[in-house]
Amino acid sequence: MKKYFGKVLFCLAAVFIILFGIMTYKGYDKITNYYNSDYSMLNKNAYVGGDAYNYIINGTYAAAYFVLAAGFLISGIVCMAAGFLLIVIDENNKKIRMEGSSEPQEELPPL
Repeated sequence: MKKYFGKVLFCLAAVFIILFGIMTYKGYDKITNYYNSDYSMLNKNAYVGGDAYNYIINGTYAAAYFVLAAGFLISGIVCMAAGFLLIVIDENNKKIRMEGSSEPQEELPPL
């Protein structure tokens, strides 16, 4: 059962890492891809008439995307570490069962 949870955690970690990449790209795009034209169809990341205001708005959007990216990265690392821990505990319990002891261990093995 723990092996199943370990696989689920690894899949979640992969999803979080992919979302980290997407959010990082979107934040970088908000900072670097700005164009304000007289024609509204040509505007890229332009919201109001003034350039300074648009830079402030895009900087705020970029900061929000980078914070989301950091959250996804931390979540992915935590899920991956928990998956590794579950696998190590499961392997240790298998080793204990092979040696003949019937008492499964719930904590990490000694270093």
